[in-house]
Amino acid sequence: MKVPKQKVRVKIKTESAVIIGHVHIMVDGRMSDYLSSQKDKFIPVTEAVIYLPGDKVDDNVDTSKSSKIVFINLGKIEMLEYL
Repeated sequence: MKVPKQKVRVKIKTESAVIIGHVHIMVDGRMSDYLSSQKDKFIPVTEAVIYLPGDKVDDNVDTSKSSKIVFINLGKIEMLEYL
């Protein structure tokens, strides 16, 4: 059974990096519900671009050209913003 999901573009700030990419949540679902329902301590972020301290963060970066996937520790997320 396939659950329909929507791709949501986000900026996630952790203590050591800023990640811009896509989180896949249920269609018409809320991000807070998705995050609180995770049994694992990590969430996947697709088409991710990672900025380290000192890097200039560009919210308009074209994430479609990135093929990376990163897994973010939920306990390390300081801020999550929709873009």
